[in-house]
Amino acid sequence: MVAPRVRYATAMFAVAAALLIGACSKQEMSADSAATAADAGGADSPAAPPVAGGVNRNGSLLAYEHQVQLRLPADKIAGNLAKVREACMGQGLGQCNVLNENLSAGESPSGSLQVRAEPKVVPALVKLAAVGGEISQRSTTAEDLADAVRDNGLRTMRLKLQHQKLSEIVARRDIKVEDLIALTDRLSQLETELQSAEQEAAQQQRRIQTNLLTLSFNSSNITVQSSEISQSIRGLGGMLDSSTAAIITLLGALLPVILLLGVAWFVIRRVRRKRA
Repeated sequence: MVAPRVRYATAMFAVAAALLIGACSKQEMSADSAATAADAGGADSPAAPPVAGGVNRNGSLLAYEHQVQLRLPADKIAGNLAKVREACMGQGLGQCNVLNENLSAGESPSGSLQVRAEPKVVPALVKLAAVGGEISQRSTTAEDLADAVRDNGLRTMRLKLQHQKLSEIVARRDIKVEDLIALTDRLSQLETELQSAEQEAAQQQRRIQTNLLTLSFNSSNITVQSSEISQSIRGLGGMLDSSTAAIITLLGALLPVILLLGVAWFVIRRVRRKRA
């Protein structure tokens, strides 16, 4: 009785092992197929379209922002960033101001440049930044400032009206000294608030008339390496899932056999003790 059950357990173990090997092989084939498809897609995928500056039309009050990521050889990042900065500061292309600049060297060089420029300047700066490389990703967003401009305009009109009325009262000759002091303090507060409203209006017009452009420079070598690492991690996760499932199946198949072997061993041991 024991020998057939042992042979059955051995057979079940062999089947479970075959399932485990098959799952791992299938996962490896899937990972290879995915990598091949990704390589083919990368080779056939078209380059990102050029970035056009955002221009307001038909009375719209939109503030445009552009995010552009570029892949370049490591030795071209610093040079391209410097050329874009010089082109912006030189004002030869149009109104442009550098707002922020970052550059890191080492094994994984990268850089970023943020500028505010006229819409017509944006395509030229992006084209200059991508020389020797490619645009890997780009996005354009627009914030509608119509409500903010209207509210600030109404606030400015209200402050100017209050300032005018108080100025007329202060100019009167029959005003008391204590009233004059209080009105003068209030006029000072109104002038401060009016100056803040005018500065906000100027900032809003600056955002409407110009575009915010952020250029991110990354090494193409680092991008490829990161992609390979990501694919390896995804493949490893799939293999672990398949292996865990196969182990659970194996344990489920062997558990009844183990229990039967335990019972048989207990019975045989008792029989031997009685004979002894």
